Amino acid sequence: MSRSPVKRVTPPANVTEGPPKKLSLKQAESIALRNAPPLGSAYFNAQAAKDVVKEARSQFFPQIEGDIEAVGTANAIRNAFGGTNNQVPQIRLGASGGLNNSLILSRESQGFNIEQMIFDFGRTANLTAAAQFDALSQAQKAQLVRAQVVYRVDRAYLNVLKAEALLNVAQQTVADRQVLFDDIQALAQNKLKSDLDQSFAEANLEQAKQLLLQTENAVGEAFAELSAALGYKVEYRFELSEQALTPFPKESADALTQLALRIRPDVIAMREQVLSAKKRALAERDARFPRIDAIGTIGRTPLGDPGVTGNYAAAGVNVSIPVFTGGLLSARQDEASLRADATQKGLDDTETEVVSTVHAAWLDASTALKNIDVTEALAASSDQGLILAEAQYRAGQTSIIELSQAQLTDIQAEISAASAKYDYQILRAALDFQAGTIQYEIPKPAK
Repeated sequence: MSRSPVKRVTPPANVTEGPPKKLSLKQAESIALRNAPPLGSAYFNAQAAKDVVKEARSQFFPQIEGDIEAVGTANAIRNAFGGTNNQVPQIRLGASGGLNNSLILSRESQGFNIEQMIFDFGRTANLTAAAQFDALSQAQKAQLVRAQVVYRVDRAYLNVLKAEALLNVAQQTVADRQVLFDDIQALAQNKLKSDLDQSFAEANLEQAKQLLLQTENAVGEAFAELSAALGYKVEYRFELSEQALTPFPKESADALTQLALRIRPDVIAMREQVLSAKKRALAERDARFPRIDAIGTIGRTPLGDPGVTGNYAAAGVNVSIPVFTGGLLSARQDEASLRADATQKGLDDTETEVVSTVHAAWLDASTALKNIDVTEALAASSDQGLILAEAQYRAGQTSIIELSQAQLTDIQAEISAASAKYDYQILRAALDFQAGTIQYEIPKPAK
């Protein structure tokens, strides 16, 4: 059977223009990087992580709060509503849930309260560092999502080309077997071939038609997957461009593994998480030490007891010393330390998985590359065998059974040959993804 060539597209923003009719692989990657929903989620998570850093760092700066307060004692309220002007005795606090100034005076005040952390044994610094490592980890996760989107598009794109190549094989098979069936049917009608031969030829033709239906369905599924990978909510059909065979990497599997351990976004993200967890453990340890704050207040009391009216200002230093918390602080420190250990184990597991997946991807791609020449040689020999078998059958030297077997062998070889090139390209893309070397260009924001 002859094989004829098959003819073949900042924060992310939704693509508003219609999809192109012709689509190159680079165009497909660019569309997906602008349009895929997972990228939007990763972007917003990365931005939120940056704000967490600002939240933690805010404790280094003065905390200023404006207050307006109006207090009326029971006797003062009675005088106001009763229209009397009785002397307002001093009111003493009762059960207030805490220790405070025991004297309450009627007044209305407004002013600012200021608090500035002076020293907390590095707790705030460690919390800020932990947040920064978390932000770096989240940024690497966003990079990982980009790589996943590109890999999904590459795989879907190549699967469409593969499905179209198999469809071409199926169409050619149906055409060839239809010609043979017509010849045998004519010979059977003239009693030159048996009805058995006609039945075998018809069965072979129906098998070819069944293969055609399967490949047509595979093409539809491949285009649906490609459309979804591009971020479209409906299926589109594109005219795709054939892809040149990507050279196999010069690096060994071990070299690629070491490279992956250095540059893969998920590995880097896990390392940042380990550093963050260690900083949090230090911060929880520091929470057990004293904290020194400077406090100040300034304002005015225009109304109230004569003893408190007028402007006021005060400043002081407060030292907070945790004495007994029922085991809360020690439990938090232990928890943070254990979580840091767990995160380290997670990193170890990730690195072990990288070694396994990169080696497997390297071997799969290497085998697939070698398989291209093998399948092409097999297809060529099976084509020649089918030509000879058909010639012998027409000459009456062999039966329809031998011809059917030759047809089966040929179609299997043709399918393998048509698939081999794309199987290698798909596995080659998988190797790039596993090694962290998958290439893509971040599209410019839409204007």
